[in-house]
Amino acid sequence: MKKKNNKSAQKNKNKSSRPDSGKELKKPHDKNAAAVKQSNRQNFDLKINLKENEVGITEYVSPGEGFQGILKSRYSDFHVNEIDLNGQVLQLNDSTVPQQKKHDELNPEELDAARSRVKDVITDEIWVKIKHLFDEKSSKVGKSENCEIFIDATDFNKDTRTDVHQIIKKLYGSKLISTTVAGEREGKDPSKKFIKITESKNGGGKDNEPHYMELSMSSNFIKERNNWSFSGDYVHFLVYKENMDTSEVATGLANRLNLKPSQVNYSGTKDKRAKTTQKFCIKKRSPKQILGSVRHMPGVRVGNFEFSKQVLKLGDLKGNRFRIALRHLIGERAMIENALKNIKDKGFINYFGLQRFGNCASVPTFEVGVALLKSDYKLACELILKPRENDLPFLKCIREIWWKNRDSKVASSMFRNDKLIEKKLLDGLAQYGENDYSSALRKLPRNMLLLYPHAFQSLVFNTLASRRIREFGLQLIIGDLVYRNKDEPNIELEDLQMEDLEEDDNSVEELKSSTSVVEKESLFKRKVKPLTESDIQSENYTIYDVVLPLPGYDVTYPDNIVNSWYEEFLEKYGLSSQSLKHNVKTYSMPGAYRKLLLKPTDMSWEFRRYSTPQETLIASDWEILKDREQAKKINTTETNDAEHSALLLDFCLPSSAYATMVLRELMKCDTSASGQTILEETALKKAFDKGAKELTKRKAENITEASDASNIKQAKVENDAKEDEVSNLLDEAEVTNKI
Repeated sequence: MKKKNNKSAQKNKNKSSRPDSGKELKKPHDKNAAAVKQSNRQNFDLKINLKENEVGITEYVSPGEGFQGILKSRYSDFHVNEIDLNGQVLQLNDSTVPQQKKHDELNPEELDAARSRVKDVITDEIWVKIKHLFDEKSSKVGKSENCEIFIDATDFNKDTRTDVHQIIKKLYGSKLISTTVAGEREGKDPSKKFIKITESKNGGGKDNEPHYMELSMSSNFIKERNNWSFSGDYVHFLVYKENMDTSEVATGLANRLNLKPSQVNYSGTKDKRAKTTQKFCIKKRSPKQILGSVRHMPGVRVGNFEFSKQVLKLGDLKGNRFRIALRHLIGERAMIENALKNIKDKGFINYFGLQRFGNCASVPTFEVGVALLKSDYKLACELILKPRENDLPFLKCIREIWWKNRDSKVASSMFRNDKLIEKKLLDGLAQYGENDYSSALRKLPRNMLLLYPHAFQSLVFNTLASRRIREFGLQLIIGDLVYRNKDEPNIELEDLQMEDLEEDDNSVEELKSSTSVVEKESLFKRKVKPLTESDIQSENYTIYDVVLPLPGYDVTYPDNIVNSWYEEFLEKYGLSSQSLKHNVKTYSMPGAYRKLLLKPTDMSWEFRRYSTPQETLIASDWEILKDREQAKKINTTETNDAEHSALLLDFCLPSSAYATMVLRELMKCDTSASGQTILEETALKKAFDKGAKELTKRKAENITEASDASNIKQAKVENDAKEDEVSNLLDEAEVTNKI
């Protein structure tokens, strides 16, 4: 029995020591403790990120003291809404799912009108044949020799063909099927088109009601496409996503809708660690199918369905609206207000953000880009597969095995899925041979390959933008470039090169000269002009009109000393403007232009106090759509005596501009992931330590109170005893007196 008690005691002891058991979870500081623990876990896997100065980001527009704030403490602190070409901020606010009108939905009047329209098409003789075919089907007689009826539809327009299909569907349910077919497929005149009427293979339901059967996914899609009755072939809709890449959503939709990823169109990519809303476009997939495809994609919602005859293209956006919460503010309110006014009035340097250069300091993406531009495909592959510091454990193991043994097939087989770029490259090497690096690279999607040379162009822009500001400040100089049309938008590199490229088309020959490149040559050279002295004196231009080129073979360079800076920088990497005209189209860089400085528009801000690091500070589109009143509380509720302080920002930027560069200019601090993580860890640890001290203090107070209460209780007991003793003595005295 004693042993059993000991075991029971040990069991209870073990149970109480579990981190998820007992009353410890109810302590007031536990949320902070959990946040610190999570931050520590993140820090354990933290990659050694590139620093801003390593990618040319060194200068500021406005001098002054900065302040501290934590960016993306939670991904719900960063919201992005796309702005379309009409200047409309896109918001998911309509969950209605438009329904396709069924072809058999004809009322008697519509049926009579349709029969009248096709009276010259379906003759009495054809009606007799159709009725005979239907009677055979209904009576379950064996198949007739003439079980197919063909109507010459070569001269019919789409409306006439639709009328025929609707009439057959309405009159004969699912017993007979009508389809439009090419003559060649049916052994008839290949130059003609026919409407084919035949018996349904699956039979019909009772009283000619349609007989439904389970169709394969592909059959359902074909059926929907053939019965398409919406006003346009292209379905435009909004996608709201949480903590997910745009390309990941596109691939998920494609897989579930039986499409290629390149058939899912969107105008631009959005941040992964954020809540974002943007427009997508798919051809001939019904809203119902699209809605069904995201049901098993956590954090993804769709809505605001529209129909168009035009496809959505990359770059079909005006910009993005950002709503951002900066937590754990440290700085004087007046100083922060002054910094906000400065950025609103003077703007920021339009740097490419750190996201452009990858997440590993030892292998930045621009180094891979340089290797590709110099046709050093072996080096490019080795850099992509090279072991690196603090990699994911499974990926680190695979990299090291390949690096040591160079057996791509073995290394590739260790992956659980084929989404990662390393897996695709290893598959290419296994397929084409360990030394056929150029062919292996073609296994990568082109949009992914382009990231590497684009990263190098971004490095050149950042470095020379910094030098331009450092040496000449915000003044115009003769030879600066400006757009001839002042309203010319920023042109994204991806827009220029991905417009006509299918990302999964790997059948292109490695070496080929492109006629389309030749046709476009000098297009961008004509878009800009160098400023003259008279242009500057006219005051028609400001520093906010100045553009810098992203290096390429088809751009105009500044007509001043900045031109030589480009030559020097490219030469440092063994490149020149002309060498960027690569013999492989994918790696051929025509170049582009980018504004040197930008100002955020529609900018506003507010300060908010909050109680815990987990508190939601900005309501998302989905939260507003789901519960408007609750979302209103999120956006307006403030606890005045709360411990923490946040700055909530709201502003718009043109496409291809980085919100992180606005925040860098504002706070005058490092925006790298590692830098922000260190700041957050410090802030959370401070909050944790403060909570721990408060708890210790409360425990001490409770012990003192308990001790005081115990003394009082003891004194009361002693006092009661004395009172009883006195009472007894008095009683004895009274008895004695009576005697």
